[in-house]
Amino acid sequence: MKKVGFISLLSLLLISFFTCDMFEENNDSESQSVMVYITHYYTGRRAPDWQRISVPSIHVSGEILGDPYPEVKDFQVCGQQFDDPSHVYINTGSVYFTSYERIWEDSIPEPKFNPINFKISTDIGSISGSITVPDTIETLTVSQHDTVALQTPVTISWTGGSADFYYVYWEHSWMMEDGYGWLMYSRDTMIQGNSVTLSGSNFTLDGFIESIEVYPENGPFPEPGVEANLEGDGFGYMYLENKYITSDVRVVFGTGIPEEWLEWLKKPAASAPTQEERSKKIQEKIRMRLGL
Repeated sequence: MKKVGFISLLSLLLISFFTCDMFEENNDSESQSVMVYITHYYTGRRAPDWQRISVPSIHVSGEILGDPYPEVKDFQVCGQQFDDPSHVYINTGSVYFTSYERIWEDSIPEPKFNPINFKISTDIGSISGSITVPDTIETLTVSQHDTVALQTPVTISWTGGSADFYYVYWEHSWMMEDGYGWLMYSRDTMIQGNSVTLSGSNFTLDGFIESIEVYPENGPFPEPGVEANLEGDGFGYMYLENKYITSDVRVVFGTGIPEEWLEWLKKPAASAPTQEERSKKIQEKIRMRLGL
């Protein structure tokens, strides 16, 4: 799906959000913190033949911050150890690490992905923890369809899932008041529970909503002061994103957008963002919600 106005992120999981005050609490000049983001898949292409297979897998990445920079010795995920220097490099303000390739469920020992165990070791010490995969979402419902009056609220709800919270993405387009152009904004929010109501105050101009997506996420709900779920010789946060559900229901507000504009929108555009790019957007939102 096309997301006009999508802002590219400068880096993945900017661990610089861990503030100086948080380090001062440790009273240790060699403090370190880490953030890990895991994406869970149910299918994918695997070497050497790159045929699509129906085997669950995960991709792991993150960043670690310290003063001075911690020297990463290795990190371990689901019993697999990554100690090759190619998996670690200096990023802007932090040390970035990644599994690069996916970790396939049929290639790891028990308990496999239930839970996913993580540990990173540096010259300062180690930080570790575990996380589970939330259930997938079964159904997605949008309260309004077709054409509605301006300022009509819209409720998005879903069933299934056992996530700690959900990331809700919705694409909103509307005509500018002068009638000579249009804007398209990608909105998003994070919610605990199984529904969210978009206020009618968002929809005061003719336009529409489409491309609604909901992602189940496990990890501490992103808000300032939330308790870390990684601990040891430092602290950290680990999040896991499972398969999202999508709805292409279009809700038209007022008179919508003139047909000539819609025809222009149907013309070929740049490729839609990949799942990795969408995941980066969620990671950035988590950082912002933590307020750090």
